[in-house]
Amino acid sequence: MTQRGPRLREIPSSDNIKDISKQYRYYASKDPVPEWKADLDFEVLGPLRFESVGAFSETALFHKKTKTLIVTDTVVSVTDTPPKIIEEDPRAMLFHARDSINDVIEDTEENRKKGWRRMVQFGLVFFPSQIDVVPFNDAISQASKIDPKMKPLGEGAVPFSLYPWTWHDNNADLNNFNAISKGGKIFCPPILTKLILDREPQKTIEWADRISSRFDFTHIISCHLNNYVQATPTDFRAAFAVLQNDPKTGKLIPQRPLSEDLALLQKASDLLTQFRVVAESRVCDGEPARNVGRFASS
Repeated sequence: MTQRGPRLREIPSSDNIKDISKQYRYYASKDPVPEWKADLDFEVLGPLRFESVGAFSETALFHKKTKTLIVTDTVVSVTDTPPKIIEEDPRAMLFHARDSINDVIEDTEENRKKGWRRMVQFGLVFFPSQIDVVPFNDAISQASKIDPKMKPLGEGAVPFSLYPWTWHDNNADLNNFNAISKGGKIFCPPILTKLILDREPQKTIEWADRISSRFDFTHIISCHLNNYVQATPTDFRAAFAVLQNDPKTGKLIPQRPLSEDLALLQKASDLLTQFRVVAESRVCDGEPARNVGRFASS
């Protein structure tokens, strides 16, 4: 359904009038200042276009009355406390709290937090360094023998109750999670810094600078993970510090996850560059993930 009327006017994605829709220009000619401008201001990043196909863009909205910055993807915050919406159905947390498919676990606060931290690692780095993959035939065989009490944990989400990995002993992944979390301090997710933003670091930094200098926010609402996070413009700007790395001079501000956890994203970056899906990395290619991760060349 097409949006119509001045109250539903789109946010212009460009300063170039030719890139702005006729609908926007029509209503802007009648009312240059839309009603929502009284409550909201904004800064647009991009679109940052990939070399072959697609693009990435982000619009940060500043709600003036509550001094809140609203973003979609570019910054997140993680703590060991699961979001309340996840706790409404704890099965996913309990599913991931197991060290192997053979474990039978109880629904406790400790196990919920354990499962949550592992969900975070899968969600942010996709292939955590602290897991070992179970061969396919073994995984199928194990799934057929799963304890009946554990079968409901994967219902509707995981076929055949598969759990094709094991976690390293003694909660070894806690160190990896703590490196990501930093007590909830905001950061830019590595999938963005490694695959997208480091192809256009200057434009991203300039966008972050505009936000930090123009908006006096005290909290950030992100569409992922923690919500309504206490954070300042200085905190927001610091979240993009990795995009100021300089491989030529050896300047290296590390990503939030440990290098060993960035192995898959590094491999993806290399392959996407090789096949000309994205341009070459500008700032994040000096990291040791290629040499210390699970895909390191021997």
